[in-house]
Parts: sequence; C-alpha cells; structure tokens
Amino acid sequence: MLKMKYRFHYFSKHLNREVEEVYWNAFLNNLAISLVFIFEPIYLYTLGYGLIRIMWFYVEVYVLYALLVTLGAKFASRFGYKHSIFVANIFYVIYWLILFSVRAHPALIFAAPFFYALQKSWFWPAYNAEVSLSSRAMQRGREIGVLEALVQLAFILGPFLGGFISEQFGFLFLFIGASIIMLFSAYPLFTSPEVYSRHEFRLRNLWQVFRKHPSNFFGYWGYAEDLMVMCLWPVYMYVVISDVLNVGLVSTIATVIGTMLMLYVGRVADFKDKRSIIFPSAIFYGVTWLLRFAATSLSTVLTFDVLTKAGKDVVSVPMLALTYERGSSKGADYAIAYSVFYEFSLAVGKVVTALAAIAILASGGSIFWVFGLVGIMTLFYAFLK
Repeated sequence: MLKMKYRFHYFSKHLNREVEEVYWNAFLNNLAISLVFIFEPIYLYTLGYGLIRIMWFYVEVYVLYALLVTLGAKFASRFGYKHSIFVANIFYVIYWLILFSVRAHPALIFAAPFFYALQKSWFWPAYNAEVSLSSRAMQRGREIGVLEALVQLAFILGPFLGGFISEQFGFLFLFIGASIIMLFSAYPLFTSPEVYSRHEFRLRNLWQVFRKHPSNFFGYWGYAEDLMVMCLWPVYMYVVISDVLNVGLVSTIATVIGTMLMLYVGRVADFKDKRSIIFPSAIFYGVTWLLRFAATSLSTVLTFDVLTKAGKDVVSVPMLALTYERGSSKGADYAIAYSVFYEFSLAVGKVVTALAAIAILASGGSIFWVFGLVGIMTLFYAFLK
C-alpha cells in the first residue's frame, strides 16, 4: 500500500540537494522575469514600435542566440553551471537597463537584443544540463512537474504585481524591482559547491546529438508558440484590454488554471510514454492558436489565455522530461551538448517563425494569420523522439 501511494503521489520524493537548489532558483528567477515578461513588448509598443519592428527585435535576439549559445556552453562547462547562471542574471539586468533607456536613447534598441542573447546563451545550456544531471530518472516527470509548477506559481504572482507596479509607479520601478530579485535568485545555487564543472563542451558531441536525434531538431521548432506568447500575444491582449493592470490580472488567472494541470501531467509522465502525451497535447494547443481570431473582448481574451497556459503546460512537462532524459543519458559532456542542440534548434525555429510572421504582416495580412501559422508550427512538437 505504501509503495502504491508513493508511485502515484503527485510530488517527487527524496530530493537531492541540487534539485532543491534548482527549485528555489527557478522560483526566484521566474518571479523576476514574470514581473516584466509580458510588459516588455507592451513597453516597446507604447513607445511607438509597431508589430513588425517588435518581431524584428526578436529575430535579432534569436539569430544572436543561435550564434552565441556554444560560447555560453563552453563557459558553463569550464567554470560551472552555477557561475554561468549567475553571469546570465547580470546580463539580464543589463538588458533591462538598456531596454528602459530606449525611451531616451532609441539607438539602444539595437543593443538590447545582444545582451538578451548573451543572457540566454549563458543561462539555458547551464540550466538544462544542471536539471538533466540532477533529476532522478524514476521520478523525472514529477520533478519537472513540480519545477514547472513553481515557475507557474511565480507567473501567478508576477504579472498582476508587475501590472500594478507599472501602472502606479512606471516601468522604471518595475525594471529595478525585477533586477534586484534576478540578482538574488542565484544565491540558493551557491549554498553547495559546483558539481559538474570539470568537463568540456565539444562540437563533436554536438554533431553526435544531431546525428542521433535529427527529428528532434524540427520537433523543437514547436517553440514557435513560445515566441508569440513572448511578443505578439501580450501586445494583442493590451490592444483589446487597453490596461496593463488588467492584462496582468488576466495572465494571473490563466496561469492559476494552467498550474492545476501541471502536477497531474508530471505524475502521468512518469508512468506513460512521454510521446503519447506530447502528440495529443500539441494538437490541442495548436488548435487554440488556430481559433484565436475569436478573441475580440476581455472575456474571450481571458478564455484564450487560459487555453494558452493550459495547452503550453500540458505540452511542456512531458517534452521537458523527455529532453532532460535524453540529455542525462551519457554523462556531463553529452548533457551540455544536448542542451546546446535543444537551444539551437528552438532558436532556429523561432527565427523562421518570426521571419514568416514579418512577411505576413508586411504583406497586409492579419495578426490572426500569424496566430494560425503558430498553431501549425506547434504541431512540430510531435516530431520529438
């Protein structure tokens, strides 16, 4: 009976120190990000930048990211994952400071993507490798489920609080508050020493991953949806709702509902084939983007934001569990190589999607055509093996 109770418990058991540190870091890091996340494109929009220019901003980010991610991996493998994450947090703060300064110095719009790409390049290879090597195989789904639930908890608190701060005190206070939390978020990682610092990122390992998992290169193009959650969808919400506080409130409500699904999906992912969950989830999530033309009022925007959070969460847990499973299969050198493969693949997919979106908007197409494109791209998750 005790064994059965353990097997079907929603939460992972007997966490090692590394996983606990990752949990704390993930919550604080994402709390900082969630304060600002949906307001970054809205901020650019309020400065007079149109949808096409905002899309070009993210093209610059992900082209630079695809070029710089191997440098971040080399740093992480030489100096340690925790030190790499800390440096990434510094890059994030610099990025926010530059982004706010665009109001007074418009030319800085060209510098901001560079520091955002640096942040991604130093953070994600290290973070993914850390989780891959720290999580336990028998309960990886639940550990990822709890990890993602903590991220969602941060995104429950952050958007509403960020909307309140930006409306009452302005974007400067919002960026400063987020920056302080971001810098502090690395502290939990340093309550124990580095573990996986003595290894090397090698291009031949990266090539080995490409040869072994060619379909996964295209599978990660499903992250096209993440690009739109990051840029055009927040702007569209703002255009319909016309109030940053209400945008934050809508995002908070939607995230609460999405988080309810997170732990359950994490539990199921430990006892079922992860691909059997990813495929139907990707179809459901893709359909929510195809039908987004119906989001024309506050209530329908809320409905589709709920569907966005729910669909994204249901896809993310088995997808990330599968990703970390692949990364942990052959030790630290392979883990960092697979992490670079993962991040490079999604960066290429986002660049392709952004360029296609720019072409649609530049030719006079509706933003709903872009959302439809994203719905189709989301189906690429089904290529993951």
